Amino acid sequence: MKKYLSILLVVVCSVAAFFLVNTYQKRSCLLSSFLLPGRTEPPKEVSQNISIDQGLELLRVREDKQALVIFEQILMQDQEDTAASWGKAEVLRRRRDFQESEGILNKILFKDNSYIPALISLSYIRYNDGELGQAEDLLNQVLEGGCQDRNNLALIYMMLGSINSKRSKRGWFFSKIKYGTQIKRYFLKAQELAPDLPEVHLGLGTFYLLAPSLFGGNLEEAIKQLELAEKIAPEFATVKARLAQAYKKKGQQEKYNYYLNQVKELDPENEVLEELRD
Repeated sequence: MKKYLSILLVVVCSVAAFFLVNTYQKRSCLLSSFLLPGRTEPPKEVSQNISIDQGLELLRVREDKQALVIFEQILMQDQEDTAASWGKAEVLRRRRDFQESEGILNKILFKDNSYIPALISLSYIRYNDGELGQAEDLLNQVLEGGCQDRNNLALIYMMLGSINSKRSKRGWFFSKIKYGTQIKRYFLKAQELAPDLPEVHLGLGTFYLLAPSLFGGNLEEAIKQLELAEKIAPEFATVKARLAQAYKKKGQQEKYNYYLNQVKELDPENEVLEELRD
């Protein structure tokens, strides 16, 4: 009899343990979903193999969603991690959440007013706001500090080219000559420094696409540069939008529709879509 009671006790304990473990796992998942609102799935545990370099590489090739997951996991462990904070701010900037992005960037620059990635990201926000002088001042601050990183330098020259492009569009005839003749030079310098950055090919491709032929516009060269950018960053919606624009200009309706549909799926609020409606 004692033998049977012992066996019964073991079975009861095993079943109880199973239900306790199962209940704990379910509660853990529920707690995780409450801790990180907006997720449809509980977040994965932070892996020891995850590094900031992985997140930055994903950011470089415009895999922003995956990059953000890594940055948030790092920040869960260390809220003061500067690189992860900037990475999150950059993803938000790309999503046009400019106010939240700028808030994070300002916190970074309060701690270190020479943090180059934050200065470049903030420059883009100023550029987007139309504050071209302020955008240029931030970039010059980096250049005067003796920046040596080729990727950051390439992004600076790409931004300077974009600033000159916008000034050229705003100005009268002499302004168009003054600023318009500087655009290509900056983009070529950016490409020379970092040919593996999709942004520099986008900048150069956009120049070739939109510039008058008298000032260097070249539709075939535009497509070549934009396809290089797409190869590096297949999810880069603005590249696809410019490709749609290029194929529309070339009269290839099928390719135009193909890229247009991809842009609408990836980024339905992309600013280039407004140009395509004209």
